[in-house]
Amino acid sequence: MSAGPDDDGSDKMAGHHGNMSIGERLSAARKARTLTTETVAEELKLDVNMIEAIERDDKAVLPAAIFVQGYLRRYARLVGLPEDELVRDYADSAGELPPLSVVAIKQRKSSVTLPSAKLIRNIILLLLAIIMLWLAYPFAEHFIVSRGQVESEQASGRLDLPPANQLKLPRETER
Repeated sequence: MSAGPDDDGSDKMAGHHGNMSIGERLSAARKARTLTTETVAEELKLDVNMIEAIERDDKAVLPAAIFVQGYLRRYARLVGLPEDELVRDYADSAGELPPLSVVAIKQRKSSVTLPSAKLIRNIILLLLAIIMLWLAYPFAEHFIVSRGQVESEQASGRLDLPPANQLKLPRETER
């Protein structure tokens, strides 16, 4: 379950599947799917030497653990192995913390249900229409009343004065 020197001096990334290391499990799964290291490297957009180092569990050649975890996840997905398990095994063998995983939190149902956005929009539009009618009522009333009047009548707000020569001024009272 922990990393240690192997017979050939390379570090093994031991897994939880019997005595097979992570690299051996990936290699076995790759061969079971009749894929070559070149095909895997092309699919994962990695160098063939990197795929071979992963399969040999050669940590000296591999980059930082965070990158290797990404490679392992993609490689496992390609060959049909459980991604999270392989990454956890690698983190255990490398002495690193396992990567964070996303956990869905169940949301409580609210006892109060809010109205939909469309309903709120329609209520606001209705209120605006009512306010506009209320504000326009005096003008509409004046228009309706003035329509019934004869045009010769004096319009409100307008003062018709006779010409100045016809204007009669009140005479001053005699003393």
